[in-house]
Amino acid sequence: MKLPALALLFLLVAFSSFAQEQPPKDPYIEVTGRAEIEVEPNEIYLLIRLREFEENRQKTSLEQLDKDFQNAIKAAGIDKSRVLLADAGSNLGKIGKKDKDAFRSKSYQIKLTSAPELEKVIEKLEPVQVDLADITRLGHSDLEKINQELKVKALQAATAKADLLIKSIGGSIGKPLMVREWDDYRPMEYSMANVRNQMADQAAEPTSFRKIKLQAQVTAQFEIK
Repeated sequence: MKLPALALLFLLVAFSSFAQEQPPKDPYIEVTGRAEIEVEPNEIYLLIRLREFEENRQKTSLEQLDKDFQNAIKAAGIDKSRVLLADAGSNLGKIGKKDKDAFRSKSYQIKLTSAPELEKVIEKLEPVQVDLADITRLGHSDLEKINQELKVKALQAATAKADLLIKSIGGSIGKPLMVREWDDYRPMEYSMANVRNQMADQAAEPTSFRKIKLQAQVTAQFEIK
């Protein structure tokens, strides 16, 4: 027996609604766990720019600035392997039309391991007449390891949450059905954008950084027994 088109459509809609209302065949709970930690940066990249200048009609050469810089770094106890040449020979400005009047420059990148070490470098560089000193990047040598440990803690937090919720209604959780991690990386922040200000003010408070804040988030599904 053939059903009218309208009746057939009604049956299909009713069946679809019934199917959507059916509970899952295997009941489960889905929860999200989070974990976070703050760590001190142990990779500090300091950019130093040396630039020729003229004062009282007396020009200080790049060679002299570079010599003073190298002596200051040595006095601070920084190994040469942690000092890299960033660029050299840039003409940052001219006081005349002749090339001999150009102000040459040279930039270095220094890798430091702590705020106290940075403070010591700033102290030794203070008399060098540095044109620019700035922190370009902060990091941590064990960042990947820390992130992995955070994800484990986030999953443990999700498991504990699921267990607590299901026990509150007299049940228990079973095996995990799904685990999904979320990337929640936040750029590393630092509190001193321009180190030159510290060099100009010896009365300033000791150099300090905000701790690097790392977070991890994991969503998991567990069967309900």
